[in-house]
Amino acid sequence: MRRQQCPCGDWKCYVSHEGDSEETSVASQLAKNDENSLNESMVAPYVGMVFKSDDDAFEYYGNFARKSGFSVRKERSRLSPQLGVYKRDFVCYRSGFAPMRKKPGGEHHRDRKSVRCGCDAKMYLSKEVVEGVSQWFVVQFSNVHNHELLESDQVRFLPAYRKIQEADQERILLLSKAGFPIHRIVKVLELEKGIQGGQLPFLERDVRNFVQNRRRAVQENDALLTEKRETDTMELLDICKATNETDEYFVYDFTVDENNKVENIAWSFPGSIHAYAMLGDVVYFDTTYRSITYGLIFGAWLGIDSNGRTILFGVALLQDETLRSFAWALQVYCQSLLN
Repeated sequence: MRRQQCPCGDWKCYVSHEGDSEETSVASQLAKNDENSLNESMVAPYVGMVFKSDDDAFEYYGNFARKSGFSVRKERSRLSPQLGVYKRDFVCYRSGFAPMRKKPGGEHHRDRKSVRCGCDAKMYLSKEVVEGVSQWFVVQFSNVHNHELLESDQVRFLPAYRKIQEADQERILLLSKAGFPIHRIVKVLELEKGIQGGQLPFLERDVRNFVQNRRRAVQENDALLTEKRETDTMELLDICKATNETDEYFVYDFTVDENNKVENIAWSFPGSIHAYAMLGDVVYFDTTYRSITYGLIFGAWLGIDSNGRTILFGVALLQDETLRSFAWALQVYCQSLLN
């Protein structure tokens, strides 16, 4: 038995075969694949095999690949006006070759090792409509690999199979928020599941990437919310200005922060001012409600009419619940309703 270096160039990755001829190498590899399939009691895909959908076909091919020691990815698809997507190409994860990437200045990126080595294992499908029902047929299949397949205890580390389930995601985020470093989070998950180190269905770097991506998403979302808040706040202020121009009895006021951005807004309609003049013996300021989207506190000046119904005297949107904000809201209320 001799080892032939894989086309990817990595000396750790090789094709093992008996004899010197290419035909013997291919036959040996096919025999190994057939043996793996039989051991796993799963039928290998074959030309003419039928699936209800391309998703079902990809799932089946993915399960076959995992039991055989590799993973698959979607490559090409073709469209037609009548059938939509009518062809799908699924290939081994090591199919093709990684393109050379260049920096904006023309320099090459640092030479990272690519797993792609031109493997020709594939499953091509074509869609046909039979009696009004769409079906996907395997039109070409090859399980000949030019690289060694992984053992069952190694294949789970391929990126296609390293999935962080939703329950684990929530746990990871909770521990990260509590200040746990990544390696401690992994250790806690292992202890909670009662497994040995390295037996999780994902790696430490997957946890790190997940936490970083989630933080980045939160930051981007916060930036979008901040922008939306500023835009909507300015629109509200414009509405207040326009209403005051058409009705002088409509009153409003606002404050800005050190960056000249709107901080607090308060307003009251003429009907509310009139209601206070008639029924303002008891006034209650309610700050129970908070905007989830904008993070602002909604304050309402409330009273009770002669029939026991709640009436509105004025409202305010406050940045926070500090003494300064409450004092400003009270001052605006006094100026607008008591004058």
